[in-house]
Amino acid sequence: MKLGIIGLPQCGKTTLYCALTHDYNPTGQIFVDGRAQIDTAVVSVPDQRIDWLSTHYHPKKTSYAKITFQDISGITSGQESFPRALLTILSQVDGFIHVVRNFDDPNIPHPMQRIDAESDINILLDEFTLNDMLTVERRLESLSSEWDKGGGRTRTEIEYEQKLFEQLHDALETDYGIGTVHLNKQQQKLVSGFGFLTSKPMLIVLNSDDKSQKTKNIINTNRHETPKRDAISLMSKLEMEIAQLEENDASFFMKEYGISEPGLDKVIESAYKMMSLKSFFTVGNDEVRAWTITDDTSTPQAAGTIHSDMQSGFIRAEVMSFADLKELGSESSVKAAGKWRLEGKEYIVQDGDIVNIRFSPPRNNQ
Repeated sequence: MKLGIIGLPQCGKTTLYCALTHDYNPTGQIFVDGRAQIDTAVVSVPDQRIDWLSTHYHPKKTSYAKITFQDISGITSGQESFPRALLTILSQVDGFIHVVRNFDDPNIPHPMQRIDAESDINILLDEFTLNDMLTVERRLESLSSEWDKGGGRTRTEIEYEQKLFEQLHDALETDYGIGTVHLNKQQQKLVSGFGFLTSKPMLIVLNSDDKSQKTKNIINTNRHETPKRDAISLMSKLEMEIAQLEENDASFFMKEYGISEPGLDKVIESAYKMMSLKSFFTVGNDEVRAWTITDDTSTPQAAGTIHSDMQSGFIRAEVMSFADLKELGSESSVKAAGKWRLEGKEYIVQDGDIVNIRFSPPRNNQ
């Protein structure tokens, strides 16, 4: 999963990026048109279940799920459209963390000379909407031309796509974006190559300090808390400082400021919920590992996240829940309690499932 951290200048997004990635070396740096800079880091997803499983199985290797964070600069207010290179970067992420300034500091002037979280959110959403609208209108013009010329696809196919893009156009005009439009699998395939920005999940992070109002009541939750959007509040500067401390010192400061969990945990938990993600586990003496899947992932699809051969040759999945294993203490006890089971192709993998795939290896053609 790749999440792009975005926001207007001086909002504190790089501070949040540093707080989230403090223990990790950057994997790359990209400069876009000499103005935008994209820093990238891969972060392990904290998971106490993996910690327990590692202690239980004593594997040679423990592998946590991974999230890639990108700190994306170059977005300013009043842009007629994003530079093509920046637009490419934005379209390639799976979701956005939109950092919105909610603190006042005379030493860090706001580019609009005021502190208004709702307005800042709308500035960026309006620019996303504008870019998507231009893309939709260009596609509708292309479809109209294809209809007039003929000789290619059938008119039924062209008309089907025209109606789809007209529906997307209507959604953009309502300010709620393409992400609110329910698309079937055929429609998803038709729009998948366009990288629409308003179709992507967005976690709004109100970057606050100890003096500012930290509740979400300061923004229009009816507009911003759609199925693919959510909002949380963090003190990014404090989170960055805590992230650099030893564990005992960090716990002390978190308690002093009433912080119940680290910012990284809070962001990842919110992102997983917003993007309908969950984890299943594979265990053994060689490795204990977490795998990230979506809510509707079947056992063959889960097998495919491990290796394509497991999906193509899928037979059955041995499944037990982490909760049952932890409660009962051993695999043999789980089996004795009747909570170990074999599942077929129709089973939807649940969060916390421990899965062992039975599959038929591909034949060697040599």
